[in-house]
Amino acid sequence: MTSPTAPSPAPAPASHTWAVWLLVMVLFSVVVALLVIMLKQHSGSGLADAVLSGGAAFGSTMFVCLGVVAGIRELRRSR
Repeated sequence: MTSPTAPSPAPAPASHTWAVWLLVMVLFSVVVALLVIMLKQHSGSGLADAVLSGGAAFGSTMFVCLGVVAGIRELRRSR
């Protein structure tokens, strides 16, 4: 006689949630980058300088967003 097998736990929806949060972070970073480009253009900078500043703003915003998510994940894990 074999022992009944326990049902396997349902996979956590973490990957779906992570994809949604990643999309939100990318869209937020794009909005910040576009705002920086518009501000640089309005101040009289050239297009190349404005796009370069927008790219730096996008990268910085993504870096901060990913850092915040990692920090929150570590704080939840330490409970």
